[in-house]
Order: sequence, then C-alpha cells, then structure tokens
Amino acid sequence: MRKITTKHLFLPLICFLFCFTNLSAQELLYEVPLNEQIQNSSQIVEGKVLSKRSFWDANQHNIYTVNTIEVYKVFKGQTATTIEVITEGGAVGDQVEIVNPSLQLAKGDVGVFLLKNPTMELASVSNNDRFESNSSSQGFYKYNIQDNIASNPFGIKNGIASELYSEITAHTHTNYTNVSSFDLNTEIEALNARRGGIAITSFFPTTITAGTKSILTIDGAGFGSQGTVQFKDANDGGASYYPALDSQVISWTPTQIQVEVPSRAGTGTFRIFDSIGFNVTSSTPLTVSYAEINAETDVFTPGTVTAYQTQHVDNNGSGGYTWQMYIGFNGNTAANQSFVRAFDSWVCETGVNWDIGAVTTTNVIANDGINMIRFDVGGELPNGVLGRCTSRFSGCSSGGNGFIFVSELDIVFDDGTNWQFGPGLPSFSQYDFETVAVHELGHGHQLAHVIDPGVIMHYAVSNGASNRVLSATDIAGGNDVQFRSTTNAVCGEGLMTNSACSLSVDDNFLSENLSIYPIPTKDKLYIKSSTNINLTTAYIYDIRGQIISKVDFSLSINLNSVNVSQLSAGVYFITIQSDNASTTKKFIVE
Repeated sequence: MRKITTKHLFLPLICFLFCFTNLSAQELLYEVPLNEQIQNSSQIVEGKVLSKRSFWDANQHNIYTVNTIEVYKVFKGQTATTIEVITEGGAVGDQVEIVNPSLQLAKGDVGVFLLKNPTMELASVSNNDRFESNSSSQGFYKYNIQDNIASNPFGIKNGIASELYSEITAHTHTNYTNVSSFDLNTEIEALNARRGGIAITSFFPTTITAGTKSILTIDGAGFGSQGTVQFKDANDGGASYYPALDSQVISWTPTQIQVEVPSRAGTGTFRIFDSIGFNVTSSTPLTVSYAEINAETDVFTPGTVTAYQTQHVDNNGSGGYTWQMYIGFNGNTAANQSFVRAFDSWVCETGVNWDIGAVTTTNVIANDGINMIRFDVGGELPNGVLGRCTSRFSGCSSGGNGFIFVSELDIVFDDGTNWQFGPGLPSFSQYDFETVAVHELGHGHQLAHVIDPGVIMHYAVSNGASNRVLSATDIAGGNDVQFRSTTNAVCGEGLMTNSACSLSVDDNFLSENLSIYPIPTKDKLYIKSSTNINLTTAYIYDIRGQIISKVDFSLSINLNSVNVSQLSAGVYFITIQSDNASTTKKFIVE
C-alpha cells in the first residue's frame, strides 16, 4: 500500500506542488432527542463564535479546531463569559482536515451548544474551560434569527425563546442565567426591518447538481452590491441555509446573479442577501439531483477560500485503490459479506476501480496509507452517528490552477448498533448495515449529501429502513466523478482506470438476461428477457438524474414495454428492478 511520500517533491518545476492532508468525513445519522442530549450534557449555553484556531491531536492523527464562544446564557453548568468548544477538522500550516457533517462552526454563528467534557488531547493556550458537542452536529441548535428559528439536523424549533428556551428549562428544572446583554427580540426586529427590497423573478436551471461548478442564474431586481446566496444545507436535511463562497459568485449585478452551487446545497428554497442585509427567499424550490464533495482551501489562492472538485487517481499501481479490512471486521462474516455487496454496487454501476486486499492488524483511523474498513472502538464515533467515511486528499498547483486528488480512504462503523447485516430486511429496532455501507462508500466515491429520502446519498436513515440499490442520480454522480478521474491526470499521478465489474450473481444475471430496444426509440421502449424474471418496478431518469416516471409492473397491462412517447428527444436512463436485483441501462429518444 503506497503512502503519500516525498516523491511529489521531484515533479517538474513547471508544476509547483503543494501537498496537504484534507479529510472529509461524512456521517449517516440517527436522531438523538433533545431531552437525551440535555441529560447527557455537562454544559449548555447560548453563545456566539468569536474566533477559531486549529491544532493537531497528541498523536498527530487528526486536526481539531478550538472555537472561542462568547456566552450569552447558561442553561446548565458553570457560569462563564467565555468558553471553548472543540470541533473536528481545521487547518494547521499546510495540512487541512474537513469533517463533514460533524459540527462545523463559522465565526459569527449564534445558537445553543449542548456540550460535554472533551475526549481528545490538545495543547491549551488559554484558561477557558473546554468542551465538545455530545452528539456531533446535533449538539448545536443554530439560530436563524430573522425567522426566529433554531435548528439542528433533526429538529426545528419555531420560536427560539418560546419553544427552545422553554423545552430546555423544562428538562433542567431551572431558569437560565443571563451572562451578556444579548437581546433576542431586538436582533429579530433589526433583521426583519431589512426583509424585502429585493425581488427574484426567475432562476435557471430549476434542476441542477451541487459541487460540480454548475452555475445557477438568478434574475430579479434590487440585488444591489454583492452579498451572499444561501442554499438549503443538505447536511442537516435543509433545516438551515448554507452560503456559497465569495469565490463561487461568478457575477453580481442589480438585476442578475450567477453563482456556482456549493457542495452542501440541497433541494429547497434559496436566499439572497445583499451587502447591507436586504434579503429575499425564492418562492419555488431549486432541485439538486446529486452533489459532489469539494475541498475548500485557500492554499492555492491566498486570502480567498476556493472550492475544488476532487477526483480519484492510480493509488495502488493497478489503476485504483486497495481497501483493507481490520482483522476483527474481516472475521465478522455477516458484516464482511454485507460490506462486499455494497462495495460491488459502486464498482459495478460506476466503474470506480476499488478492490479489497489483505486484512490488516492496524486498528486506527489515521493518515497511515491504509484504506481502512473497521468497527469503532468503544465510544469512538459520536452519539447519533452510524458510520463515517474519511477521504484524505493531496493537491498541487499548476499554471495558476489548483488540483485535488484522493490519497487515502477510511470507513468506520458503530460497533454498538443493533445491525441487520442481511440479506434479510431489518426489523423496526434494527439498522440496515448494507444501507449504511453503500452510503459511506458513496462518500468515498466523492459524493456529498442530498435531500431525497429515496436515494442512497440522503443524509440520514431510519431504523427499520432498507435502501441498498443505487438510484440513477447516485449513479449519475458517481459516473461524473469517474469520468473526471479517468480522463484528467493531475499532480503527476496516474489516471484511474475503469474496474472489471464483479457484479453479484443476482445483479449479473439480471443485467445479462435483460435487454432494451429499439435504441433510439420514439414511443415505446421494450424490455426483452431471455428467461423468466419477475420484474417489479422501473424508473426513468433524465441526464441530470431527475426521476421522469415510474413503472409498477404489478399494475402494468403490458409487462414488456414502457411508454416513452411523452419524453422529449434526448438521453435517458432506465433502472429495472426485480425481486432481488437491479440493472441500469441507457437509451435515446428521438
């Protein structure tokens, strides 16, 4: 297994290389109720993020950020005017770590923090008490002061004082202590005074992809000087808004804005704020079909944070990446087989060149050159997290442009979860392991979260739910990353090559025994089977991955054809499902 080495320093001088580590960890979440968070918190405060600074942990495995918080109110714990909250990720020198969607705080964020004593060891540079979230991203109720809303990934409190304050004090059985002069009503009135003054008349396209440099054009009036465009945050299901970077605003005039849709944008309405705070929310939603992970850094553009698309390279000398199971995970036959089924889904549907190599006795998630598959140890994963995929990146600068590629991948699952490893379906009290595995591997394939419960890359999963089959939008996103990875050589690295598919017996059988014709077609698409197969459903998607129609074969009169006469000319995909397998094929309407 190749590690990131100083071989990069010997690239030709025409390409100035800047290597760094960039970890992007994505979590599949389950809900931790507020009353449970309150019970498990040693400190609960309302406050504002004043500043941030980052450190390595004691073992130089990961970077953490210490966020200095100005305290407004104390609901539980010791009274203090200033505390520090440790979050995962940050930047130290030329090394960057992004942990997403664990708690990420920005300077100026205001809300309620539900905290516990920290578990990591970081050098102290102040006398402030330190804490960490007791349930990852769920441990911060972020304020949308203008709309008088507080939210985390699973909860929206419609009324910061009337609902959130009241619920917390009902569980702590005591009133809060005011520490500063922060007045919520005054803040709400000031922001609402600037609501309006801007109008959105239209936007195009209405369906788009995120993190792909796709440009949204917004027409209207009164946009003023450049401010921000904010999108529904896919990492919390759209409970809050996430702003595009300044560098993602392509143009801004009083009547038109062009902006790249950021990686974390999800389906829903979007907002425009001009430079002095006048604002408007779109009246109709923007649909985001799939999203790709971006590495955001200013290392190639000092002073300006830029979002870079990521890609795969030839990491193992055989055109891709070799994963290794920890010996304990490998020995769990049910988990092993479930993971391999999820693994093959991505390999076979998108061609990503992954294989599984020898077992390893290494049992940590660290920048060690091992693409790890393992269960966590004890309470390693935060409360509310079922699994996490960590992508590590290196980068270089050439011709004034920055490029980012995956240098290592790690996946860890919660060992305390009541898993259903399959192939049977989970009971109400179980979580489906293959569903979580295929989701986390999607992050390894560099796909980000979306807001769509029907697809693999939706940000959360429910107990008793099973979603093991890649949708056309999941496949479209994976194919886009794969195309870039197999055609765009970066930083002196070899190109990824397309995998030799190792389809499961069922999927392989379905794919080999089904064909569609004629291609191109005008009115009907026929499905031909060389053997007796019980087809259940079919989904038709456009080139953006948007579902056009669904066919339920149990209700269909003609079981071997699909009416496509209503479709405009173009390229489409059809995903055909049987009782226990699926296959996706491309067709053309003329």
